[in-house]
Amino acid sequence: MARVAVVTGSNKGIGLACIRALCKQLKPDDVVYLTARNPELGKKAVADLEKEGLKPRFHQLDISNKASVEALRDHLKKEHGGLDILINNAAIAFKSKDPAPFSEQAKVTNGVNYFDNAQAYHILSPLLRPNARVVNVCSFVAVMTWGKMGDDLKEQFRKLATEEELNTIVNKFIDLAAKDEHTKHGFPGTAYGFSKVALSAFTRLQDRIFEKDTARPGIAVFAADPGWVVTDMSSGSGKKNVDEGADTLVWLAMRPEGDLEGRGEMYSDRKLNKVFL
Repeated sequence: MARVAVVTGSNKGIGLACIRALCKQLKPDDVVYLTARNPELGKKAVADLEKEGLKPRFHQLDISNKASVEALRDHLKKEHGGLDILINNAAIAFKSKDPAPFSEQAKVTNGVNYFDNAQAYHILSPLLRPNARVVNVCSFVAVMTWGKMGDDLKEQFRKLATEEELNTIVNKFIDLAAKDEHTKHGFPGTAYGFSKVALSAFTRLQDRIFEKDTARPGIAVFAADPGWVVTDMSSGSGKKNVDEGADTLVWLAMRPEGDLEGRGEMYSDRKLNKVFL
């Protein structure tokens, strides 16, 4: 059976590099979907890769739009019957000099990077076949942010048992940020960093569920840190190019059947880099 891979937010940057690597590493009959909010940009990215001799397919996807995610799900189910690799790469980050108030940054950033990614995951994950791999793209910034969080808040994360509990914590951050009181309650002063802490926690919770899934054995959910990569999001600064940034993400996505070491945790440069110490 041909394997099917999807990378969200993949018309440029690290996502596009993941598509390129997957096309090269998977078998010729396997299917790799490049996705983008803007169909024109997505199709152009596919055309550029075709010039390199690669053959990804395109499907429109906006993780902030439930109907868009459901359309992708329905297409995958009809055409392929399932999904084997899901790299959740789509994300946003406000620039350091962005004039938007922190309250807005907290709401928008966590809305996309946590809540929208979680929604997309829940819509697509029923399609995951046995031994599938999910890679949630997090960041080394999550580790840095963890170090700036209050002890009580850290303990809440360590004791998380349900997604509902995690949602409550993220919503509390957004609500307190709206009143400029977030730091008084142990929350960090970075919306992006906190969104990646939340996504890392989400990764752990979802992987625990799959550990007990006897109907679909071998599925694992990982978090991955691409590192400091030169992209539009980083305003062109960084120490890695996009292919280097995609390396750990694709390595996790291609982990063979039975190789579940470090499941639920974050990897950096192919090594464990646990967030919740």
